[in-house]
Amino acid sequence: MASDSRSKRPETLVSYAIHRVRTEIADGTIKPGARLSPHQLAPEYGLSHIPMREALASLAATGHVVHKQSQGYFARQLSGPDLEDIYHWREVLEPEAYILAAPNLTDEDFEELRGLIAQMSELTGPSQRFEYLELNRAFHFVIFRRAGSDRLLRFLTYLWDSVEPYGTRGSVGMQSSEKSHAEHIEMMPIIESRDPEGIVAAMNSHRRLGTAHVAAWLDEQG
Repeated sequence: MASDSRSKRPETLVSYAIHRVRTEIADGTIKPGARLSPHQLAPEYGLSHIPMREALASLAATGHVVHKQSQGYFARQLSGPDLEDIYHWREVLEPEAYILAAPNLTDEDFEELRGLIAQMSELTGPSQRFEYLELNRAFHFVIFRRAGSDRLLRFLTYLWDSVEPYGTRGSVGMQSSEKSHAEHIEMMPIIESRDPEGIVAAMNSHRRLGTAHVAAWLDEQG
């Protein structure tokens, strides 16, 4: 079932359309490889064609959809090697982000992280997977932002955006929210210590939840 968040309109029609397409890609309503026609989506979303086209163009720029010349827009479809490559670069870049961020973390950051953990505690059921993943992403990006590099943040945003549609379906999506949530709780004292090596070790272990299920998904694909 799709998230209720698709019906909530942000400030602009374009941002509403972007959020809704991203939600429907991530929750499986829009399948990987599906054609995205502005003429079909606009009336469904209660929009005119112009903001719908602008939204799809923006999503193409961020990698959520693919624009093919003379064919239109399509939901991105990743292959096994694509997923392996994404997780490889996450494993390369995320430790550097945590090392840079650790000494810059503030008491306000710790309060925000604990608030996100509290929200996630209410969303660990299978039917709440999409909402949980949104908060999980916010949790990690609180830390990434403290790395102090806009370029590194853009790289990480691209990598997380690319794999987002695969977090709620198949073996990739069967990663336990309860297990992930328990690890967030266990990591908080390490994060609050601002110890770079400790944070990297904890996060590397935490990331293996995702990589293990990506591996399982790849095995299923043959």
